[in-house]
Amino acid sequence: MSTATDAAQNEAVAAWLADSLNRPSSARLQWKDGRLAVLALGRRFSAVRLADELVYAVAADTEPATTSTALRSLSGPVIHDPRNHRFYALVPSSPPGPSLGRHATYLGLGNYIGVPRVGDNEPDESRASYWAMPMPAPGALCDPVRVTEMINAGTALLESRSEP
Repeated sequence: MSTATDAAQNEAVAAWLADSLNRPSSARLQWKDGRLAVLALGRRFSAVRLADELVYAVAADTEPATTSTALRSLSGPVIHDPRNHRFYALVPSSPPGPSLGRHATYLGLGNYIGVPRVGDNEPDESRASYWAMPMPAPGALCDPVRVTEMINAGTALLESRSEP
């Protein structure tokens, strides 16, 4: 993909994300002035918060390259917040079934999320949030079934490690 095409794609994704707010210009200003924009959940998209330990259990490693391979199975965008030890899988705005367990939480209407600038795809020394899996196109979200499968697999691995 050419740089011009990448830039147009990034702008389209940023516009789609910013439209989660009543005033999308607020998101653009926040991204311009800092690394994160605080976006509303539950209208355009929601999120599933995943504990680092759950994702690392599925990936069998804590290295970003190995973790990316596991996250790729979700087929959508994932934000990593290394400072608070959490991943956020962006999902459609329809709540999942029953409880996701102690390592995952559904965040929908009435919640907000710090979203990094589109293109901030690498961890750095500041430990700021970044796109562990970038959003490939406007509206391209994680498959909720695959997110649930990852949660179930990770929970089983973590529980098996804690058994005597």
